[in-house]
Amino acid sequence: MKSSDPSPSSETEPSSSAPFRLHLDHASIMTTDLDEAVSFYVDLLGLECRVVEDDPIREGRRRAMLADDKGKDIVELIEMTEMKHPSVPGRGGIHHLGFSLEKQEWHALRSRLDAAGHPYQETKGRLFVRDADGLVLEIEHGTA
Repeated sequence: MKSSDPSPSSETEPSSSAPFRLHLDHASIMTTDLDEAVSFYVDLLGLECRVVEDDPIREGRRRAMLADDKGKDIVELIEMTEMKHPSVPGRGGIHHLGFSLEKQEWHALRSRLDAAGHPYQETKGRLFVRDADGLVLEIEHGTA
């Protein structure tokens, strides 16, 4: 094979510098009062509350998943009552941003993080990585 011919693996694997087809999956918001937050997003903004449940990732916490008009989960509310402060109401904030990648690209991203020595945590099929400012990004992979 000539050196100008593409190798079989280069056709199926993204290069180490190729951009990924990363899609915003959801925003995860911390709240001191889950019921009030659900009411705001559902009653005022018109999102649908798909479920209120014990958080499957963060033990001891409750969360709500809110969906858009197409039924896609776009907001995750995580109750963190310890953030309540007697003189500063409304201490919610962004907990993390959730992204999704096709499975092959997800594995390539994990390899890229390893090669760069960038720390991450892998939990239940998700990568949790911090950006340059410390914001947590959750990156799930699809089934393809």
